[in-house]
Parts: sequence; C-alpha cells; structure tokens
Amino acid sequence: MVKIFGILVLIFGFVFAQTENKKEPIVINADKLEYNNKEKLAVYSGNVDVKKGNFNLKADIVKIYLNDKGDVSKIYAIGNVYFQQENKWGKSKEAEYYKDKNLIILKINAEVHQDKNVVEGDEIQYYIDEEKAIALSKSNRVRSILFPKEKEEK
Repeated sequence: MVKIFGILVLIFGFVFAQTENKKEPIVINADKLEYNNKEKLAVYSGNVDVKKGNFNLKADIVKIYLNDKGDVSKIYAIGNVYFQQENKWGKSKEAEYYKDKNLIILKINAEVHQDKNVVEGDEIQYYIDEEKAIALSKSNRVRSILFPKEKEEK
C-alpha cells in the first residue's frame, strides 16, 4: 500500500516544484481566471487543465494561494479532480496541498491507482517529507487492491 501512496509524491511533485525538473513550465488552461492581488489568490474555473511535463491535473476549480513573497503556499482543487502521470492516476471531489506541511489531502471518494493497484477511501492524506500515508473512511471501510509483481522473463 505504501507504493500506492508514494506515487502521490511523484504526481503532485511536478505541479508543486518538488522534482528535479523545475525548469519545466506549468501550463494552466481554464475558462476563467480571477486574481486578487490583495488576497494573493488566483482562482481558475471552468474545465481547469494543469500540465507540467507528463503530469496532468484537471478540476472544475483550482485556487492557488500565494504568500507575501509570491510563492505558492496552498492549492485547493474542487470538483471532478483527476490527475494522471504515466501509469498512475487518481480522483476525488476535492484535493488540497499545503506547502508548509508538505501535505497532500484527497477528499471525498478518493482513489489512487498505479497499474492495477488501487487504494480507496473518503480521504487520503500523504505527508511527503515523512513518506507517511493515512487513508480514512467514515461511510465505508478503506479498501486496497494490490496485485503481486509479475516476474520478468529473461
């Protein structure tokens, strides 16, 4: 199960500059952008599509909160959240990223997939620095489907 959560680092790391490929531009397309300099808040809405390299994030709304230096402090994605990178993908109704805690939270019907492996719950929290994952579920039980690795033929 730890492998499944480990992919969150790879996936969200591309968007939040946690990888070696920091020179890769982030491209955000949306129907609308509202920026409030006083609140240091950028709100992208309507078919939001975020791309960085081979990472892709889609949501109905993406809110990006900036600190006083203009750096990202928090990102909040709302509605039909879907992300993909190669053979890894996930979805939820909401997703949050807190830079100060290096914490990713997928909320409401959260799923993370890698190949055929799956982890599902109402909420999946991943503390990137600690490599610690917590899957929670109030309505149902947490569910994992893990397949054994196939041996490579020589």
